Amino acid sequence: MFGTENQEIEQYNTSVDINKLPMFTRPELAAYDGSHKPEIYLAIRGFVYDVTSNPKNYGPGKSYHKLVGRDVTRLLGLNKLVIRKDGDEAVDTWSTDDFSDKQHQAVDKWIQFFRKRYRVVGLVVGHDP
Repeated sequence: MFGTENQEIEQYNTSVDINKLPMFTRPELAAYDGSHKPEIYLAIRGFVYDVTSNPKNYGPGKSYHKLVGRDVTRLLGLNKLVIRKDGDEAVDTWSTDDFSDKQHQAVDKWIQFFRKRYRVVGLVVGHDP
């Protein structure tokens, strides 16, 4: 994805009405991992991005597949690509209350990266954008 397509995506994301986007619960978002549905989504700070166009990185069995179907804000801010588990529940992957300014800046850079390349297609319920 280069040039005009990126500009179109970025323009779409800038003008999208977040009040009209569908809401996803965490379990609903988890279904969009490319295994059970063809679409591949991930979220950052509650905004759901459609990364379906990049199956070489986000598709089943690929290097970033472990990031799809969830909100990865915390992982990106901590620069960790490992999903920890506490018991049977996944650790809250979007809480950034304990982040430093540097970690918040890292998340902001990731948001810029995704907003230029992938369409925002929804919001995660329980997250205040």
